Amino acid sequence: PAGRADAVRQAQQYMREHVGARTSVAELAALARLSPSHFAALFRRATGTSVLRYQTRLRMSRARELLDTTDRPIAEIARTLGYADPFYFSRQFGSVHGVSPSAYRVQHKG
Repeated sequence: PAGRADAVRQAQQYMREHVGARTSVAELAALARLSPSHFAALFRRATGTSVLRYQTRLRMSRARELLDTTDRPIAEIARTLGYADPFYFSRQFGSVHGVSPSAYRVQHKG
């Protein structure tokens, strides 16, 4: 039904608008008026990935944009995206993109 597809689309939109916040499955499920387990299964079916992995990819995509378009320090970019620990942010970035944020910036700004 369209209502379920809308629930996933709304969740994706919400995560894009709140990219710097940790959004839980429970919060997204509440917005969709579904149980967390039902919502998580629905989301995975619709997107092919978990809510957490989707959110991480969104944040890393935004990180690339900020690295490409600003000279903001990496620790500040990490904070902007909701990572209190810049080292954890760097590890996440590296696991998604295969290079550290500083190496990425050098490759893409040079």
